Amino acid sequence: MQAFDFTEEKISIMNLSLNTIKLKSVDSTNNYAKALLKSGEPLMPYTVIYTKEQTKGRGRLGRSWHSKEEESLCMSLIIPNIRSSGITLLCALGVHRALRRLCPQKLQIKWPNDIICENKKLCGILTEGVKGFAVAGIGINLNSTDFPADIAHKATSLRVLTGKLFDGEELCREIATSVFETIEEYGGMLTEDAIREYTPLCANMGREVTAENAKGIATGIDPDGSLKIATEKGIANISFGEVIVTDIY
Repeated sequence: MQAFDFTEEKISIMNLSLNTIKLKSVDSTNNYAKALLKSGEPLMPYTVIYTKEQTKGRGRLGRSWHSKEEESLCMSLIIPNIRSSGITLLCALGVHRALRRLCPQKLQIKWPNDIICENKKLCGILTEGVKGFAVAGIGINLNSTDFPADIAHKATSLRVLTGKLFDGEELCREIATSVFETIEEYGGMLTEDAIREYTPLCANMGREVTAENAKGIATGIDPDGSLKIATEKGIANISFGEVIVTDIY
């Protein structure tokens, strides 16, 4: 695996370094990250993989992620010492913190980790586990103004929302810093404080939601990251799978 560039720069997490592997093109930054971990090659802490073009990007539940050079931001973070199944929600919090500084509109999180605005998807996150690490793939609609017909009704971008053009590499650095800082702040755990931060940002809350085996009103988040749904038969906890939210794509 050949990267066209490697940089190391200081960020404010415990005075450690953010290590960025930059690729011109790759099938999937998550695939690249997982291959690195499986190879046993030593990795510096806080590693981020960034590409200008991703040819076979994936989202949750096997969906494809459309990405073109300069229109999308595609990146993956390698997160060590995973001790919590709530790491996906912590990643969503970190991304939300970074993006809300750039976008005046109200951004929300659609459980577990889509970042949405005006009921349209701005960012998706795919978290996978490898050898005690988490690989968090983050895809953000950056400068897109036109979307494929099948997603045009449910997708938006930073450019659409702000009217500005964004530099992917610069935003990658901001996103990675924010996510790693969020994980460090909460000790890699979905603590009560983390849940208190996440819950009011979650677009599912108080809305009717439908999962594979439950339908009702989303009422909260459990410490394991699962979504609590009040159904006619009691509280159901959903930890994976598709959750459809009324009035959101």
